[in-house]
Amino acid sequence: MAPLDALREAVRQRVCGTPRGDAAELAAGLCQRGGGSVAAVVFFGSRKSRASPDAWSAYDFFVIVRGYGPFYASLRAHGALRRPAWLVAALNAPLPPNQIGITMTLPDGRGARAKCAVVSLSAFLRETSRRRHDHFFLGRLCQQTEIAAAPEQAAREEVVDALAGAHALTYEWARPWLPARFDVEEYCRTMLRVSFAAEFRPESSDRTRALFEAQQDYLRPVYGVLLRELCASGALREVEPGVFAVAEPAGRLERLRLAFYFKWSKVRATARWAKYVVTFDDWLEFILRKVRRHSGQDIELTPRERRLPLLFLWPRVFRYFRHKDR
Repeated sequence: MAPLDALREAVRQRVCGTPRGDAAELAAGLCQRGGGSVAAVVFFGSRKSRASPDAWSAYDFFVIVRGYGPFYASLRAHGALRRPAWLVAALNAPLPPNQIGITMTLPDGRGARAKCAVVSLSAFLRETSRRRHDHFFLGRLCQQTEIAAAPEQAAREEVVDALAGAHALTYEWARPWLPARFDVEEYCRTMLRVSFAAEFRPESSDRTRALFEAQQDYLRPVYGVLLRELCASGALREVEPGVFAVAEPAGRLERLRLAFYFKWSKVRATARWAKYVVTFDDWLEFILRKVRRHSGQDIELTPRERRLPLLFLWPRVFRYFRHKDR
């Protein structure tokens, strides 16, 4: 599904503008440390949505680059990367994005942590389209975002198109789970619920309620535009003012295809974890802080689990995901 004109304009009005605050400072710092290879920086996540961030929450960015090698070489030269640039660049291409953490000092002297999902511009455009390989990008970019930096106007326009495409595609992967009749709020809640169920997330399933409440001033108008355009195209019917129904219910084959898509996305997500151990400094402490924040559990690892987490941490991981909603 191509981005629809009215939807693109609705997204543009909300993701473009003059960035402000700590996120703007961090995005500018990423561009400076990237040495000219950064095409755009997209701000997303709990700091952007304000969905219960705390003092330990990192600032989440998609850092969209024109080339992995030059970007990581520049980070290394600026002292922002500990690993060899060639190794991190080699890990980025097969299964984007890479996750890296960069700590910066803000102008007022405070320290802030940027958690960066690094991806090439071509891969970013592919993964927000029907040619995508999994759900990683769509699951994040269908929510509230901001283009925090884009040195060149042409790249900014491509990113706007990609973000509008990510929003438009929600109908294709959420359609089978929509109720018989729904309004824009129910559409957004269903979309968030389906997306979260499709990934391994440390948050409980109740997190989708908090996400909608925090982002509804963004989600309601933007997805209201999408639903009206879907009505105009014949994909939806407006059965009464503000209430919609799917024109043609999803069939068994469509449901099977989407079930496979989400399962395959989980396989690829799990495969990414192995490389994050290499690319993300202090990855274990970061994960522990995130789990503590969302679960309230004070998790203490054994010396053996800390020494060889990839071998001995799996039983604890499986127990956590089995019981996290409790």
